[in-house]
Amino acid sequence: MLNKINLYILKKFFYSFILTFLIFSIILFIGDFVEQFRKSTGKSIPLNIIFQLTLLNFLSLLYFALPLIVFSSSILAYLGLIKGSEKIIINSAGISNIKFTLPVIALFISLGIFFITIVNPLTALFDERYSELEYRYIDRVDKFASITKNGLWLKQENKEKKLSSVLYAQKIKDQGRYIIDFMILEYDEKGSFQGRLDGETAVLMNEYWAMDNIQITPRFGAASFEKSLTYQTNIKPEDITDSLSSPTNISIWRLVTFISFLEGLGYSAIDFKMHLYDLIFLPFFMASLALLASALVRKLKQNDRFTETIIYSLVAIFIIYFISNLLNALGSTSQLNPIISKASLPLIVTFLSILIYQKDNLKKLFQND
Repeated sequence: MLNKINLYILKKFFYSFILTFLIFSIILFIGDFVEQFRKSTGKSIPLNIIFQLTLLNFLSLLYFALPLIVFSSSILAYLGLIKGSEKIIINSAGISNIKFTLPVIALFISLGIFFITIVNPLTALFDERYSELEYRYIDRVDKFASITKNGLWLKQENKEKKLSSVLYAQKIKDQGRYIIDFMILEYDEKGSFQGRLDGETAVLMNEYWAMDNIQITPRFGAASFEKSLTYQTNIKPEDITDSLSSPTNISIWRLVTFISFLEGLGYSAIDFKMHLYDLIFLPFFMASLALLASALVRKLKQNDRFTETIIYSLVAIFIIYFISNLLNALGSTSQLNPIISKASLPLIVTFLSILIYQKDNLKKLFQND
């Protein structure tokens, strides 16, 4: 049960978090608005669309900045308590730095759970809408493919026949390069239906599909059968992959199902797994950053200068950022299991915090040796 001291500590850190959150929000919103404006240069995009893009991208930016917000707010809260002698008084009452930090850890674990269960689905919805607007106004290209529970839908062009077509495949393998039980509906430049092809399998080669066991049904005339057929296309394998939903478009409540669905279609879901585990371990990462902040200020007194602590904090953020990118790279390339990749970061930060706490004991140990 929380006592008055714990409640006081929670209030101080929560207020610090809210203040830091608001400061980062303003900076990120203004910065992203400028970036969206830059991307829109020369494309005659209305100002209200640029504003919409900024708003829709806002929650995603906040999510990526959340660990930095947590660490910065923790440092500021600790420094404020030290400057006002409150931390020193609490420590002198017999409450150690670790006990002092426990309610802070509980606070950030709770905030992390709130963000991944409540804010994340809203972020996914906004991010999906943002992607649609970005395609329409910034990139100005159509998505080539769509993955549904029924299979793959794909739009392509056949320059040899001067036709566009819609391809549907019930099953796919090898990232969409190999399709099974497919159908192609052909249309001319005016959008009139010109014919249909049904086949068992096809492999995407360089600018053409190599098809097997094809039934050709033209708009006019009798149907025919071909054992093998090459069909010209403007589709490349990366076009299919790039047209998949971004992991950030899928809320945490749908991610597990979507990962199973993608793997069943023959796609690698490594990026989606990385995002899922990133969300799962976010509360623990936030808590580990609060512990690190506690370790960095553990010896500070009221009249001490905070410059050295701020410098150490910046160095720590740089190291954590480097390790995070390294682990992400190893996980994304399957050199490291995704769950290990994402679980390692909060463990490393916690271990670093413990080392800082035990710095004096370790120094004495090495001196005795």
